[in-house]
This record gives sequence, structure tokens and C-alpha cells, in this order.
Amino acid sequence: MPSPYADTPLPALLPIRVRPHLGETTENYIRRLARANHLKPSALHTLACGPPNWTGKPRLDRLAALSGRPAEHLEQALTDGSVPRRRTTVTGRDERLSKDTYLLYRQLRQDAESGWSTRRLAERHQVSRWVVRHALTVSLPPARQRTNPYRKTPVIASVRHLVNPMISQNMSAKRIWTALMDDHGVSISFSTLNAYIRNQRTGYRSPTPPIC
Repeated sequence: MPSPYADTPLPALLPIRVRPHLGETTENYIRRLARANHLKPSALHTLACGPPNWTGKPRLDRLAALSGRPAEHLEQALTDGSVPRRRTTVTGRDERLSKDTYLLYRQLRQDAESGWSTRRLAERHQVSRWVVRHALTVSLPPARQRTNPYRKTPVIASVRHLVNPMISQNMSAKRIWTALMDDHGVSISFSTLNAYIRNQRTGYRSPTPPIC
């Protein structure tokens, strides 16, 4: 059965167009696009998501309509353009890389998310522009999965100092999610954030590791 939202009209084109940087994330691009058009990132995020999940993963077709950039160009430039909530690349194949090369590529991707151009990345890391483009498009092996079930979720741990005071002020999960995006430049899965807030308010705590 087709989705009732399949024929939802696409949003209107924004007046100021912003070119995506090769290797940046969708959320980083949305923040730059929002600021250029004097919008709150959370408002633009919801427009890019559309119904029914306004806080979910932005849709490329809606982001293309907003930005005036073809969806296929966005998919090639944005590292997580076609996969929800995790980094990906456009080739779809993992390559066998040496440890040094792997670490270099990871660093290049992190710097690219800050808006560095291909030329500046090449100069900073003293590599050719071809290496930079390859690092930003090649499919890297996924990060190693955590084996310790008692470790805190890294995403939550990194924003806990921001979230906990807002929980104390009885802010709703939606308001906290919006504040993180608009005031702190932090994009986090709403479902993950909501689960953390619910656990904090109900007094639930993860089980402590056994003493060996």
C-alpha cells in the first residue's frame, strides 16, 4: 500500500542558494543553508523531512527543492545523503586501506564537515586534491562495534551537559531537540534523545557492570 504522504507537495525554493561541500554531512549543510536564509536550522530540518516524521532524516528530494541543487548532486556531496543517521559514501564498496591511510581519510572527512574546500584540505594535509576527493567519496569500513554493553552512548554522553539542565527546567523533548540544533549546532536523533530524557525523568538507570 503506497504511503499517504507520497504525493505531499515539495517545499518552495529558498531565495539564497548554498553549494554543498564535498564530504560534509546533511545536517551541517542544512545549518549553513538555514543561516544563509536567516532561518532556524530546526525549522529548515523539519521542512526537509516533511510529514509524517518532521524530526527524522531529511529527504533528498525535499532538500533539493529547498536548495535548488539536484538531488543526485546532494547525494554525491553529502556523506550521509542516502543513508539515515550514519556516515556513508557514494561508491558503495569498502576498500582495504592501510592504518595510516584510513586515519588520514577519517581526518579529511572531519575537516571537510567544517567547510574546508578541497584545495585547503590538500594544502593542510600535504596531499593531492585527488587524494582528498578519494577520501571523501570512497566507502570506508564501518567503525568497530562496541562490545561493552555498559558503555554510555557516545552521542548522549557528548551532549549530556547541555541536555540535563534543560530536563531540570521541565522542557519538552521537542524543545530540547530544537534548542540543541538552533543554539548549540548539535543534531541528534530525536528518538535517541527522547529515550534518554524519559529515562532521566523516570529514574531509570542502565545496569552497572558486575564486579569481577
